[in-house]
Amino acid sequence: MDMINIGYSGASAAQVQLNVTAQNTANAMMPGYTRQVAKTSTMGASPGALNSAGNGVQVDSICRVSNPYLVNQVWFAATDYGYYTTQQQYLTQLETVLSDENSSLNAGFDNFFAALNAASTTPDDPALREQVLSEANALALRFNNTTRYIHSQSSEIVSQQQATISQINTLTVGIADYNQKIAEAEANGDNPSALYDARDQMVEQLSGMVDIQVNIDDRGNYNVTLQNGQPLVSGQQSATIKMESRSGGKQSLTLTFAGTTSNMTMATGGSLGALFDYQHKVLDPLTGTINSIAQQFTTAVNSQLAAGYDLNGNPGAPLFIYAGDSPDGPLMINPDITPDQLAFSSAPDAPGNGNNLQALIGIAGQPLTIANLGTVTVGSACTSIISNIGIYSRQNQTEAESASNVYSEAQNQWSSVSGVSMDEEAVNLIAYTQIYQANLKVISTGAKIFDSVLEMF
Repeated sequence: MDMINIGYSGASAAQVQLNVTAQNTANAMMPGYTRQVAKTSTMGASPGALNSAGNGVQVDSICRVSNPYLVNQVWFAATDYGYYTTQQQYLTQLETVLSDENSSLNAGFDNFFAALNAASTTPDDPALREQVLSEANALALRFNNTTRYIHSQSSEIVSQQQATISQINTLTVGIADYNQKIAEAEANGDNPSALYDARDQMVEQLSGMVDIQVNIDDRGNYNVTLQNGQPLVSGQQSATIKMESRSGGKQSLTLTFAGTTSNMTMATGGSLGALFDYQHKVLDPLTGTINSIAQQFTTAVNSQLAAGYDLNGNPGAPLFIYAGDSPDGPLMINPDITPDQLAFSSAPDAPGNGNNLQALIGIAGQPLTIANLGTVTVGSACTSIISNIGIYSRQNQTEAESASNVYSEAQNQWSSVSGVSMDEEAVNLIAYTQIYQANLKVISTGAKIFDSVLEMF
């Protein structure tokens, strides 16, 4: 009977190993699936059985092949990848709008001053004056379209921030829930491998959104915190993040855990941190710079027009109106001004005099004090805007490519240990099948021996 029992244990163990191989093969292409193995051990001889070889083999457990260091490397790389790729998608769009010939501020200023230069040949020509008003209106439209686009990106970012925070809250609840399910499965003696995989995938998603630390307690729970130590998950409890808008359109974050609410930094890392940084480091300064250009240019032009006279000998009327808080944009044309009211002359009784017009043209080279740029001409200011955004975008793109490579390499290293190799599973399938068949042969041989013994009586 020992031979039959030993063969049965071997066949049973081989069947478990075949099932594990089948599970690995079936999930080979599933993202985040961790390869499983059946851990076996020899069943020694029974006490007092001096001539017994042993009692066969037993399956101790089915476990995942996982390296905690490689898993953490994937999570760490996901944070930088989420940060730089999130910023880049917005930077690319913004850079395209600012540099497009049909919408760029630089082209608008060039066209406006070109119209002034054309009018200098015949300052009292109504058609040339009309062209100046047309280009002034086109310049204002470029300013307003640019600021409206920036505002639309800001609104989109706020929506994305809310969506990301909602995802974070869902993930933290899910991780805490899996902590409980895994504990229950292990207490019941069930195989929790699928639960471990699902929890690891949630942590990877979360790490792409915020920079986190994961500590495993003696019960196997994932305790997740932000880099500053604020808890997101502790055992079966999870935190809730909330974003509120303050005066001036600014946002603030709070974190509630175990009934206690505290302020939360916006320097969270990951895609959420990227959204806040893009808003504060790119869009807010850009809005301030564009508004400053519009304001300073409006003041310079209107002041110069006020020093001249129009075709009727009257003091010059303002051409531009600056409205920094207007939802329609910061710059508009005086709706009441007419072509003959453009004060190109320096004398009330000389309508054909273009001296003041020359002074207007000179504003193109006049240094103005622009927010975030210092004292520059309007042309240099517009060039600096595009250049600064371009430099920031190129640097971010370089970081994004590097982060992508690091993330891919981390995933590849994880896969080399924990991923499914179809070649390896094919070899296992053959080997375990042979082991299974051999053990059946042992059982069959044992049965024949037993039958032969019975026939002796």
